[in-house]
Amino acid sequence: MLAVAAMLGSCGADGPDGPRDTAIDRDAAIAAAVDVRADGCGPRIGFGSGAVIGGGDIVTAAHVVAGASAIEVIDIDGVRSAATAVYFDPQLDLAVLRPVEAVGTPVPLRRDDARAGEAGIVVLPRLTEDAVVVEVAEVSVIRAVNIETTDIYREADVTREGFEVEGSIDPGDSGALVVLPGGGAGIVWARSNRRAQRAWAIDLPTQIRHGTAPSPDARPVDVGPCLP
Repeated sequence: MLAVAAMLGSCGADGPDGPRDTAIDRDAAIAAAVDVRADGCGPRIGFGSGAVIGGGDIVTAAHVVAGASAIEVIDIDGVRSAATAVYFDPQLDLAVLRPVEAVGTPVPLRRDDARAGEAGIVVLPRLTEDAVVVEVAEVSVIRAVNIETTDIYREADVTREGFEVEGSIDPGDSGALVVLPGGGAGIVWARSNRRAQRAWAIDLPTQIRHGTAPSPDARPVDVGPCLP
């Protein structure tokens, strides 16, 4: 079962460097979306969102899987697979998961940073008792920003390169991929605690955008302790 709401239209435009394609591949973004479930930190199973990228790996927020002893990913068709982390950065709040069985379809990633004024979408899979229901939220980029915050354990101050978006982002949407013209651009990691309808996304590292990391033979990495 697939329910889709708030689909975003697109058109062409000229940018400062000449014509720029503003088309958003909505079908690819939806096909890449996965629900992420993490077990091992208390009686409740943690959850968040993620997206399948090149090679079948899945990008999500590190705090979604921190401390997990078991991780499961579920695509929009209900296909499930166990997964392990092959990249985990608690300062950036980014993780890359590798499923045991293939799920979803990879979405392209864009190589340039998000620009203020760009429109995009965030695909939000919701696991129900008998189906994965997908919501598609419209978002707009407010500004690129270096975000002063702490690591996911609140132990050290860090600066994250990313951007602020306006859109309907709810608790539990962490790890969702912001898809802009040209492909995925960043990962949602938090809502603003000062302004309604605002959220923060981190830029994907260059090596992930270019498909050079994690390597195909990367081994599982430790996902650290549970969050405090």
